[in-house]
Amino acid sequence: RDDGALKLDLADGKQLLASTVVIASGARYRRPEIEGLDRFEGRGVSYWASPVEARLCEGGVVALVGGGNSAGQAVAFLAPRVKQLHLIIRGDGLESSMSQYLIERIAALPNVQLHTGTEVAALDGDPERGLQAAVLRTRKDGATARVALRHLFLFVGADPNTGWLQDCVDTDKRGFVMTGTARGDGVPACLPLETNRPGVFAIGDVRAGSVKRVAAAVGEGAAVVAQIHQYLAHQ
Repeated sequence: RDDGALKLDLADGKQLLASTVVIASGARYRRPEIEGLDRFEGRGVSYWASPVEARLCEGGVVALVGGGNSAGQAVAFLAPRVKQLHLIIRGDGLESSMSQYLIERIAALPNVQLHTGTEVAALDGDPERGLQAAVLRTRKDGATARVALRHLFLFVGADPNTGWLQDCVDTDKRGFVMTGTARGDGVPACLPLETNRPGVFAIGDVRAGSVKRVAAAVGEGAAVVAQIHQYLAHQ
C-alpha cells in the first residue's frame, strides 16, 4: 500500500495506484504429451464437459483422461449420453485419487471401460472430419492399441497464473488464490471473494475452490462488483 492505496508494479516499469484490485488471471489447463494434440484441440479434444460437449458426442464413443474427482464427475455426467466411454488413468486404480462414492457410481455404469496403467500416446484424424482415433499405450510394456473415437476429454488439472503475485496474497499449496479466509492480522475477511489483503479480490479460475467453468467465472465477476462497493462503503 502507498498512502492508503494499493500499488501495482507493471512489467514495463510503470506503477498504478488503486483503491481495490481484482485478480482474474485465470489458470492454464495442463496439456499431456500426446502426439497430434494441438491439431485436435477444439476439434474433438476438450478440457471440460458441459452440456454442449455432451450433445456433440451423444451416442458416440469417447475417452476421458484423468483420475480425480472432477474426472469422476465428468464420467458420471457423460456416460449416460454416449455409447461407450474409455476412462484412462496412469495409475493402478482410482482409490488413491477419487472419492469412493464416485468410484462406486462409475463401477455401476455398464458402458464405462477403465484402462489402468495406460496413457494416450497419439491422436489421429483429418482436418475435415476432426478426431477419429486415439492410440493408447500401456505404461508397463509399451504395448499400443488403436481406439476409434470422436471425442477426447482431458481432466488432468490446471495451474494458476499467479507467479506474478510474488506472495502478495495467500495461496493454497497449488498456487490458487485463497479468498474469504483470515487476513494476515488475524481479522477474518469480511467478503467471500476478498483475499487476506484488504481491498484485493480474486475471481474465476485463479481462485482456490472455484468451479473451473466460464459461467461460474462470469457469475463471480458480477458478484465481485457488489462486494467492492461494500468494501469501499466502509473505508
